[in-house]
Amino acid sequence: MRVGVYIDGLNLYYGGRHLCGRGTHGWRWLDVAALADRLIGRNPDWSAKQATARRIMYCTALITGGPAADTRERQQTYLKALLATGRVGIEEGTFVTRRVTGGDIAGGVRRTIMVREEKGSDVNVASHLLIDLHSGMIDAAVLITNDSDLRLPARHARLHVPLGTVNPRGTPTAAALRGKSGDGAGGHWWYSLTADDFFSCQLPESVDTHRRPDRW
Repeated sequence: MRVGVYIDGLNLYYGGRHLCGRGTHGWRWLDVAALADRLIGRNPDWSAKQATARRIMYCTALITGGPAADTRERQQTYLKALLATGRVGIEEGTFVTRRVTGGDIAGGVRRTIMVREEKGSDVNVASHLLIDLHSGMIDAAVLITNDSDLRLPARHARLHVPLGTVNPRGTPTAAALRGKSGDGAGGHWWYSLTADDFFSCQLPESVDTHRRPDRW
């Protein structure tokens, strides 16, 4: 049973930060292939069919601009480490900076601030899921996100293959991503990550020439 795993990288990151704590070490150097294996293995029906992660797509946005040079460097190190495992593909979106003007609650003064928004990850997740589905590359899929914008791709995928929907935050799954296990092709499941999922699925300290950043 060939499983495709499609990951909203920033959604996963913020889920880990929520579950594990922003200042906590030991969860950011996440081995997403090991996490995929763990998620697939916890489903007895899929295990009985010898399900394996044949394709893992990690969709994220590259940090650019601004003062966060060290943050960009750590992100690049992590992405290179994922690629070096030989099991993960990466699709890159972007951050867009826009001006937002609003009132100062204290003094009623209107102020303009710069807001950075991630663009493209949800579209890339949906695109890879549907392309792989309709090209016959996968027999089942795992979607790691809690972004309700992926409601339609998830619903469509369930018509054709079993779909596991994984909420990275450990909170209730977005209503738009819920369904019934017997919908469409059937065999669907839902799961919310725990802190242990992050801590238990870490890359080695060094992957090829790429080493876990300090404080990670």
